[in-house]
Amino acid sequence: MTRRLAFNNVNVIDGLGGVIYAATVTLNGAKIESVTVGDSATLPEDVQLIDGNGGWLMPGLINCHDHLSNKWLRTTPASDYQAARLKRRHSNPGTHALEAAGNATWELRQGVTTVRELGGPGMAIGQELFTNVDIRNAIEAGQIAGPRVIASRLIIAMTGGHGTPWYGVREADGPDEVRQAIREQLKGGADCIKIMSTAGLANYPHESPETDEYTFEELAAGADEAHRYDRLITTHAMSDSAVRRAIIAGIDTIEHAFLTTSDGVKAMADGGVSFVPTARVAWRMTRNSPPALAELLESAGHRDRVLEAVELGVPVGVGTDSRFTVLEEMETLVDYGVPVETALKGATGTAASICGLEDSGVIALGKRADLLLLRANPLEGLRSAFEQIEIVVKAGDIVVASDQSHVPLRPLKPPAPLA
Repeated sequence: MTRRLAFNNVNVIDGLGGVIYAATVTLNGAKIESVTVGDSATLPEDVQLIDGNGGWLMPGLINCHDHLSNKWLRTTPASDYQAARLKRRHSNPGTHALEAAGNATWELRQGVTTVRELGGPGMAIGQELFTNVDIRNAIEAGQIAGPRVIASRLIIAMTGGHGTPWYGVREADGPDEVRQAIREQLKGGADCIKIMSTAGLANYPHESPETDEYTFEELAAGADEAHRYDRLITTHAMSDSAVRRAIIAGIDTIEHAFLTTSDGVKAMADGGVSFVPTARVAWRMTRNSPPALAELLESAGHRDRVLEAVELGVPVGVGTDSRFTVLEEMETLVDYGVPVETALKGATGTAASICGLEDSGVIALGKRADLLLLRANPLEGLRSAFEQIEIVVKAGDIVVASDQSHVPLRPLKPPAPLA
C-alpha cells in the first residue's frame, strides 16, 4: 500500500525562490500530491499528518560535486595530502567502500538527499575494484542508508593527468580513446560523465592549475559522446583558457574555475553552461597552500567571478568536493556576497537542473518528495536552521527524524526471506 504523508502548519521554501506561508504539503508515495495554503481539514483519512509547528519545509539538499570516499581529507593537513592519497590508493577497497557508505549516511543526516558523485577510488594496482556506481546501487537496493547518488563512475583524464596518482581514473588520449573511455563508463552504469580539462591543486607543485590538459578535439569528442547517450558531462577546469575551450566544446558544467576571468564567466553565460564553483575549496586553499599557490589563487579573484556569474544569470550550483559540507559551501557563497536565496537555490532547484533531475529540487505538484523540515528559517540564518533539522524525507519515506518516538524510520529495506 502506498504511504501517504502530509505536513501542515509549515512555511514552504519552494526551491525556486518563493515562500508559501502557513501551508500544507501532501505526499503520495514518492511524489508530492498537493501544496495548499491553510490547514489540513480536507485531508483523506489514510494520510499520516505531521504538524510542522510553524517550521520550514524545503526541498532536500543536492550536492552537485561530491566524493563520498574522500571525506578523510577533511581532517588531513595539506602538507600530508600526497603521502596519504598514495597510501590509500593501494589500501583495501573494502575500506573505501565502508568509508563511502558511512559518509553517505552522514550526508543524509545533514539533509542531503541527492549527491552527484564525481569520482573516487576505483583502481588499485591497475585492477578495478570499486566505484561510486557500487555505492549508488547499494543505496538503491536498501543495503545502506544514503542520498540518491548520480554516479560518474571513473573520471576521464589524459595519461598522467590530474587525479591519476590517486583517484579512480580512466586514462585516455585522443578523441577516439576519449569516446571509448566514455562508452566504458556508460557500460558500467554511469549516470553522468566527468572529464579533466586541467591540472589541479592537490598535487602542487608537481602540477599547476594553470596547465591545460585535454585539447579542444578531445573535449568535443567527450561532449558529443556523452550527449549521444543523453548523459550530461562536467569538467574539472581551473584555467581561463580551459574554461572557454570546454564551453565551445559543448561541456555542460564547469567545476571550480578558480583562475578564470570575467571573460570566462561571460562565456559561461553566453554558452548556457552551469557553474559549480566549490567556493569553500578556493577559500580554504588561499589560506592553506604554499605561498606561491595561495597568491595565485588570491589574485585570480574567484569571489568576484562567482558574483559575476550570479549577476549574469549563470546557474550556480552548490558542490562540496572532498572536504566540506553543503552547509559550509552555502555559507561561503553567502560570505562572497551571493544572496542567501540564491545559495539555497544552488542546493535545490538550480542544483537539480545542473544534475539533470527535472523531477527534483522543488516543492510542487508531481515532484519527487525529497524534503527537509527545519525548526528555523534558513533565509534568516543558514547554520541555525540546518543544525536543527527535524525530519528528512527521501522519496516519500521519513529517513531521519530528531524525535524518533512518533515517526517511523525506514532507511533500509528488510532482508529478503529465506528461500
